[in-house]
Amino acid sequence: MKVTFSPQVLAGTVPAPASKSEAHRRMICAGLTCHETILTHYDDSQDMKATRRCLRALGATLQREDAQLTVQGIEKPTHFPVLDCGESGSTLRFFVPLALALSGGGLFRMHGRLGARPMDVYRDLFVPQGVKWRMGVGPDGAAELHVRGELQPGDYAFPGNVSSQFVSGLMFALPLLEEESTLTVLPPVSSVGYICMTVEALRMSGIEIEEIAPFSWRIPGNQQYQAQNAALSGDYSQAAVLLSAGALGGNVTVTGLQEETTQGDRAILTMLEQLGADVTRQGDTVSVSGGNLHGADFSMDHCPDIVPMLALVCQLAKGESRLKDCGRLRLKECDRLAATAEILNSLGGNARVDGDDLVIRGVERLQGGVTLKAYHDHRMVMLASIAATVAQQPVTVSDAEALNKSWPEYLAAFAALGGKAVEG
Repeated sequence: MKVTFSPQVLAGTVPAPASKSEAHRRMICAGLTCHETILTHYDDSQDMKATRRCLRALGATLQREDAQLTVQGIEKPTHFPVLDCGESGSTLRFFVPLALALSGGGLFRMHGRLGARPMDVYRDLFVPQGVKWRMGVGPDGAAELHVRGELQPGDYAFPGNVSSQFVSGLMFALPLLEEESTLTVLPPVSSVGYICMTVEALRMSGIEIEEIAPFSWRIPGNQQYQAQNAALSGDYSQAAVLLSAGALGGNVTVTGLQEETTQGDRAILTMLEQLGADVTRQGDTVSVSGGNLHGADFSMDHCPDIVPMLALVCQLAKGESRLKDCGRLRLKECDRLAATAEILNSLGGNARVDGDDLVIRGVERLQGGVTLKAYHDHRMVMLASIAATVAQQPVTVSDAEALNKSWPEYLAAFAALGGKAVEG
């Protein structure tokens, strides 16, 4: 799908979509109970559908009606299921330990770049336990991972510079085993907020998980997940896209953003303030408007998903900015580190990759007037769309359907703020 975005400063008020990260976790906890759970403020997307498919494959029943999702937990796990993870890295890494704990393993199907994303953390933990592990390709060309065996209780430890998704996957599965386990993440630990979000979801579902030292937990075995209805929180990661548009000269308000949250991407508020934007909060409502933007340096280790949008704001700030610790962006739907620099430069910006850092020299304006390849990455489409609003000429994106991965209603939110987007 080709979409052309026109120059038009965004302004107005829109609600935040539901947190995708929280939804993954609450859906999984609901699926691991023996009862019914109702989740409200649910927004669908390709990633959400992937987690729903995998829960069904394990034996759960799910029914969606508008913004409500009803989950009937797994009563009898399916033996060696086929789990289609789509392009969702969270889904894949959350469900591998669960399949080993519940079903003797499974066949995981992966699409897009998902099959190339690292899984060696699990392989190195599970193969010595006797788990059979084989990566291959299915008859349709999709990557496939076969894992067969049983997850064993024990003492698990791995370095903190790997994806927090591995930590969360084990946290979900270890309470289901017969005996107690420990889980330790060695410092320095990345994406702390996502780990805290998993711990929060577990405890709300009645799971005992005791932190016996910093980033080291005792997890008793033979536990049972308890049903816990919940209203899903607004997503700071998606809100960051619209709030960044406010920092670029509009006045954008996003509702439904809880002040007390484990979402690491809440850092966008502090970062926009440090760049000179005007940020105000009233309850669960956040407003951002433009100011005298100036460069700054930030570590993005705990909030890599907001790098593209923050880089855009930095591109139109005076002076130089450096977004540090961005190496994991190379392993997303595309190499987001390189793609962000390429898109900014194509629009007349000045950005370069320096090791794991993104260095941005501010410019007065962006030119536009180009057709951009978004590498089938939803965050690159959003980057190009917001950049177009402050460019001198329209910007066309050739693969805007990538938005369906995380936020199918993005164009509607964009239009509600006055944005102009034309398909075709």
